[in-house]
Amino acid sequence: MTVFNSTYTLPPQYSYLTNLRSQFDELQRQLATERRADTYGGLGGKSGLDLTLKQQRSEIGVYKDTIDVVDLRLSVLDRTSTRLEDLRIDSKAAVDPNGFELFANGRTSSQTAAEIQLRDFLAQLNQNVGGRYLFSGRASDKAPVPILERILEGDADEAGLKQVIAEYNAADLGPAVNLGPGFESAHLGRLETDLTGSAVTLSEDTAPGVHPFGLKLTNVQSGLSNVDVTDNYSSPGASPRSVELDFTNQPEPGETIRLFFTLPDGTEREIRIGAEGETQDNPEFTFQIGADADETALNFKATLERAIATVARTELKAASTVVATENFFDTAPRPDGSFGPRRVQPGLGGFEYATTIATDVNNTVNWYQGENGPDSARQTTSGTIDENLRVDYGARANERGYREVVQSLAAFVAADFSAQRPDNQDFYSALAERLNGALSQGDDGISGIRQNHIEFAAAQTAAKAAKDRHRIADATIDGVVAGIEGISSEEVAARLLRVQTVLQASYQTTRIAADLSLSNFL
Repeated sequence: MTVFNSTYTLPPQYSYLTNLRSQFDELQRQLATERRADTYGGLGGKSGLDLTLKQQRSEIGVYKDTIDVVDLRLSVLDRTSTRLEDLRIDSKAAVDPNGFELFANGRTSSQTAAEIQLRDFLAQLNQNVGGRYLFSGRASDKAPVPILERILEGDADEAGLKQVIAEYNAADLGPAVNLGPGFESAHLGRLETDLTGSAVTLSEDTAPGVHPFGLKLTNVQSGLSNVDVTDNYSSPGASPRSVELDFTNQPEPGETIRLFFTLPDGTEREIRIGAEGETQDNPEFTFQIGADADETALNFKATLERAIATVARTELKAASTVVATENFFDTAPRPDGSFGPRRVQPGLGGFEYATTIATDVNNTVNWYQGENGPDSARQTTSGTIDENLRVDYGARANERGYREVVQSLAAFVAADFSAQRPDNQDFYSALAERLNGALSQGDDGISGIRQNHIEFAAAQTAAKAAKDRHRIADATIDGVVAGIEGISSEEVAARLLRVQTVLQASYQTTRIAADLSLSNFL
């Protein structure tokens, strides 16, 4: 009997069944997890691309988290900037040069309104978002501005704004002199007068060195007949500057002389003095023509002194107050590396004889308590919102746009317009006019606050644009990753059914083959 060699052997069939079962199990796993593989190795040649895309998606997630934080802070800065600009506009209306209305407590109604606005302005600068102060620069854990009472009054160890203003006023007004009724305690703005016969001399004080205080004589234009004018201010570097008016004979009634001065804040002031009589010039002050030239010179000197004293306690005092407030609030680092308030260094005899301004932050309230650096305030806070894209949105309360509003309102609130002082309405008008100008928009029609607001808005626009790009990129990456790692449930189900059918048939075939024996064959 011939036995035929069958090509169907059981060991290869078992291997085939094992492979089919592995395929079946894998397809079941894919159908249950909806993932192509449990490991990157199972993705084959696309594993590298998959890893790269996931890393990009992770980076996008970090950018999106940063943008959420940036957007929150910029949203608060946007609302705060809007409020600060509204307060600036309202403050400009409150600081009205023509709004002098004195209450029984010695304050004007406009001062009360200005104080309310100043308190609101300081509160806005102390905005805190999640424990972070937005206007403190890098020192985000510190409130940038103290309470108003500390700024104005100081304490036992540190001088406040009111004390600093008083020191500057004393240095600019100079020592008190008695000029007669109504001018018993007058000041000549660091100017001195002298009379020798018929010659009247007006000069800046002889304090050592050139100092920035008081009235500075710049020019004299005489329309007085029979008066010789001799000056030294025409010579470069003349100090102290002076002018001599020698009444060689009598001037004509109605004739005038014009004297020009520079005030501490850089503004100019003209004083017109006329001989009594009809005149077209309508001078502010007049003097009597005496019996002779000597008496006329004496009368002119008395009028000149009273004219200077009037300017001193009105416009000079206003200019001095503005400079004092500027030097108190301008705490930004200076070119020489110093920063902080600038105080008057008292001279021999007191502040009335001062000649220098000293920088000493140890005994003066520093109204800005945040981080103070020479770099841009925007760069103090940054957020990386995309690859190679960063937005800067830091802020400091002592930036010029904010500082000018604070110092203008503070100067107005700190001023004394009480009824016990003469010429207070003129002092009020002179000060309010200067502060009102500081509260106005710049020459380009945009205030400092508005300019900062524009910068914040630009940063927020960039952040939102980046967020939109990330959302699109994220969705694209998700689609590609899903294509690499994911499966088609319909396709896998069809393959699973096909493998199941083949597996069943193979099991039956193998079972039949396994039952074969020589006796069964025979």
